[in-house]
Amino acid sequence: MASLRRILLATDLEPKSDRALERAVQLACRFDAELTALHVVEGSGGPYGCLPLHHVEAELQRHILAAPGGTEIRAQAVAVRGEAVEHRVAGYAGLWLPDLLVVGLHQRDRVADLFLSSTIERIAIADGTPMLIVRDKPLQPYLRALVPVDFSERSAPSVDGARMLMREGAIHLLHVVDQPGLAGRSMSAPDTPVLDTAHFAYDFRKALGSPAGGPEVETIVLTGSPGRRIVELAREGRYDLVALGSARRSGISRALLGSTASEVIEALPCDVLVGGTVPGRSSQSATSLGQIGEPDGGEPDGHN
Repeated sequence: MASLRRILLATDLEPKSDRALERAVQLACRFDAELTALHVVEGSGGPYGCLPLHHVEAELQRHILAAPGGTEIRAQAVAVRGEAVEHRVAGYAGLWLPDLLVVGLHQRDRVADLFLSSTIERIAIADGTPMLIVRDKPLQPYLRALVPVDFSERSAPSVDGARMLMREGAIHLLHVVDQPGLAGRSMSAPDTPVLDTAHFAYDFRKALGSPAGGPEVETIVLTGSPGRRIVELAREGRYDLVALGSARRSGISRALLGSTASEVIEALPCDVLVGGTVPGRSSQSATSLGQIGEPDGGEPDGHN
């Protein structure tokens, strides 16, 4: 995940959706990337249900231009109709092949619930498209990132993704040695073991690859339940980004034990990057993802 050329923003146009939009615009400015803002109109209800799609697209465009830097980027607004938000987003992603999918996470928001329960499993993970879940208002670029690693091959993309999104600051690589008996202990408990990172120096170097400049990198090794430790450290360390590996049943997600990836993401206090790949995917990936996203057989451009 070395650079961004295309960013797809899936927005519900609710009040707090401006956070994800502003972050997407900020990234588009930095990488000179093309931004597509996509809104799925479900049925005839809600504030946009009865409007023609081009009116909804005009509203989307207004939001883009109002965001800091919005007048300086290449952007388009797309509105589609469909009952299953995740299907329509997946269908458009399959045709447009974005390098990053950006979504917002609101408190008990219906669209956010859909993305956490369905879209992470269906889109971001289906073909490796990285998904940035935005919770906080982007007052500044990312400066502190926590990257849990299990030293599998799926750890490297999440490390690369965090490094790409950050020009400066600090990245902390976290490895949790699974000890279920410590699952109930707080990290601040005096008898909670913290292992010497020197024992894992080779593994950390392999996960990091060959960094060339950019943020400083530190390593942390803890014991206990991985899911719990990730959330605790994210809260105590005041991170503004946590980069998780693939949410397939492997890698760091497999290590979450009793927790699911969506439960961990909901508990995290900051933005979350799920997955990560080098931009540029095969047409085969586009075809398979498009099939997932088009249950009705129609193209997801939505204009009717």
